[in-house]
Amino acid sequence: MNAPLLMVENLRVTYPAGRRHVTAVRGATFTIERGRCLGVAGESGSGKSSLARGLLGLETHVAGRVVFDGQEVLKLDRAGRLRFRRRAQMVFQDPLGSLNPRMKTGAALAEVLRVHGLVATRAETERQVARWLETVGLDGAYANRFPHELSGGQRQRVNLARALCVGAEFLVADEPVSALDVSVQAQVLNLLKSLQETRGITWMLIGHDLAVMRHMADEVMVMKDGAILEQGPAADVLARPAHPYARELLAAVPDVGRALARRRPGATVSD
Repeated sequence: MNAPLLMVENLRVTYPAGRRHVTAVRGATFTIERGRCLGVAGESGSGKSSLARGLLGLETHVAGRVVFDGQEVLKLDRAGRLRFRRRAQMVFQDPLGSLNPRMKTGAALAEVLRVHGLVATRAETERQVARWLETVGLDGAYANRFPHELSGGQRQRVNLARALCVGAEFLVADEPVSALDVSVQAQVLNLLKSLQETRGITWMLIGHDLAVMRHMADEVMVMKDGAILEQGPAADVLARPAHPYARELLAAVPDVGRALARRRPGATVSD
């Protein structure tokens, strides 16, 4: 049996608060197999985002073990962290806030490619920019648009292209569609699912909607107050949630769950 791509053991994330520390994540332990999606569900303040930032090495006060493809993430030196961050990328909630408003889409992608030494010539850069825009369902003409000229869904697609173009194998999508209209949410989420199926991307979907998790995740983990209350195969957790809090989340089923069921992967990008 192959080792999981990501293994997390007893992860704790704390934040200084005066003379004491507030614990945001309390001993999280889980794994994610290659090419699978783990859905992390919970209300605001449950520790979901702190968990994601902690396992990616983006927080200072972190304890426990994070093993990515056999490497101890929390023990990496600077060069090792840079290599890890090429392979593990985060997609944030606010697509506009994640983009430089003064840079056209193509320039933003080109900058990332150059910084990581992935292109050598202008022609190669242009080919790679067009390739990655196409990968996320955008025509090459979008390279000449500024962020304010794009819809919310298109901006999030650009953010995905920027993560993928450096060779990301693991994506953490932190509430990636909560700022978008319901119909656009379905398009972006189905793009993520398509990337998982066609490119073998492993990813973690953070959110509060278990209806979305039903359609997107292979495994589901429910968090509250920094602790994991329930975890297991999505079909089991969502059909027979054992914890009362998980049952509360499942009872709130917004329209996006039904929209996802109706839409196919690779939907149009009019929004």
